[in-house]
Amino acid sequence: MKNILCKVLIILIYLYSIRLFELGSNLYSFPYIFHGFAILFVIFFITDLIRIKKRNALLSSVSISIITVSILSINLPLVTGYSFDKSETKSNWPTISSNDYIISKHFDFSLDKGAMYGFKNAQGDLYRKRLIAGPNDRVQVCGDLVYVNGFTRNITTNWKAQELNTYKDCSNGSTYRLKEDQYFFVGDNFTNSHDSRHYGPVKRKDIVAHSLYKFQLNQDDSISKEQTSLSVIFE
Repeated sequence: MKNILCKVLIILIYLYSIRLFELGSNLYSFPYIFHGFAILFVIFFITDLIRIKKRNALLSSVSISIITVSILSINLPLVTGYSFDKSETKSNWPTISSNDYIISKHFDFSLDKGAMYGFKNAQGDLYRKRLIAGPNDRVQVCGDLVYVNGFTRNITTNWKAQELNTYKDCSNGSTYRLKEDQYFFVGDNFTNSHDSRHYGPVKRKDIVAHSLYKFQLNQDDSISKEQTSLSVIFE
């Protein structure tokens, strides 16, 4: 039992080093991370094979696999600081499709306009949307579009700023002056997205992760070459 606990500790230290050195911030480092994880198991198995019988060595390796995977499945972000999840909605289409997997960072991230973040709204529902406005910005909702300090940006115009037409009637929309801890999020698929236009600004404390990039799994379980950053530049 002590042998297994020692192995779990070693693996947890290895996984925490991913957070410590921010290795998960680069998608191309993930294959090497998993290679290192596999090497650890091989070393453990060979060590046990030398010390104990083959059957016991295999049992020990299987046990350590089950224990470690169980620990990670409970709270992966707590250990490595990163998580991956499969998109289930079309609110950020075409940037994110329903078959895309998203890598997110849960620690030490800045809040930048144009980047995507995971957050909870006032009702406690978890969403992933793009940040378009922050503290002290003036936000005006006009139909499906959102104007920040008089300009709107969206995926249909390749994120280029467009000024609000002074003759456009936005009397039925909402207007916000964001406070120091408030942020405004909108889905890229703005005609089919439940976002800050509906539940209002999001507080800083409710923003839990920075969604870094997406990738796709092929039918043979290989990673697609289409590995795309989810951030855009607001010019």
